Amino acid sequence: MRPVPLLFSVLAGFGLLVVFSLPLQAQDPPDSSARAQPPDSVGLVFEREAFLYPRYERRNPFSPLIGENESGPRIEEIELKGIFFSTLPGQSVAMFGLRSGQGEEGGATQSYRVRRGDILGNVRILEIHETRVVVQIEEFGLIEQRILELPRPGQGGLS
Repeated sequence: MRPVPLLFSVLAGFGLLVVFSLPLQAQDPPDSSARAQPPDSVGLVFEREAFLYPRYERRNPFSPLIGENESGPRIEEIELKGIFFSTLPGQSVAMFGLRSGQGEEGGATQSYRVRRGDILGNVRILEIHETRVVVQIEEFGLIEQRILELPRPGQGGLS
């Protein structure tokens, strides 16, 4: 026999012995406490981006330009016609009517009776006093406060 194949067979046998003995040493019997614990579960977390648009810096681009209250006349179309004042809070009533030339059909004009907190078109009623009404007007995202006063007798018009 030649010495090279014998040496090769011995080295190959030794290598196989080392390779097959390593996995047997690396494997330990499973721990009984590991079987009692449930497997780790992966929790899914859904996060959603929230967009906030502060009013004082810029207006919300998703809000309508005209305003939310389309169901009434605008401040330019109405005038204060009368006030039923009460000393009890929230019981006073303000009467508004359309200005002359605004929507009159056959001489009939539409009138609106509102109380504190009511909304009429783009106008919110804040306070009702004996001779004046404080309103808040919202136009194009801007809020303005105005005071509407009853005309005094002898001031303009027919008296």
